[in-house]
Amino acid sequence: MTRRAGGNTFRARAPWRAREKGHRRVNKSGLVAEVAKRVDKNKADVARVLDAAMAVIRDTVAKGERVALVGFGTFERQRRNKRLARNPRQPDVTYTVPARDVPAFAPGQAFRQAVAGKRRRTAKPAPAARATAGRRTSSGTKR
Repeated sequence: MTRRAGGNTFRARAPWRAREKGHRRVNKSGLVAEVAKRVDKNKADVARVLDAAMAVIRDTVAKGERVALVGFGTFERQRRNKRLARNPRQPDVTYTVPARDVPAFAPGQAFRQAVAGKRRRTAKPAPAARATAGRRTSSGTKR
């Protein structure tokens, strides 16, 4: 959508792409910097590992296999069937969109909960199993 403001033409952003105050976008270099800071490694090593991980995911999905990262999500290849589409400017004209394979990502439960703002409760430590067989009490008798 193009708008005119004071004689200047500019491209308006879609409302879902507008930035909110306090939110920032993280691109690949930002991700590399953050991971390097958290694991106390240099950026070059982290960038190589990230590149290798993305290449493995890309190659595996391209072969038609699933990549499941528990808690994060699942990458897979999905098939889109052929369909009829219309040109919005000429609604009476239809054309066929061919079938194709597309990459898909389904977020895991922990990822969905983190985005929704729900805190995942940490598991309470199980009560220690008491081994009473062969144990002596303070009076010296066996239990």
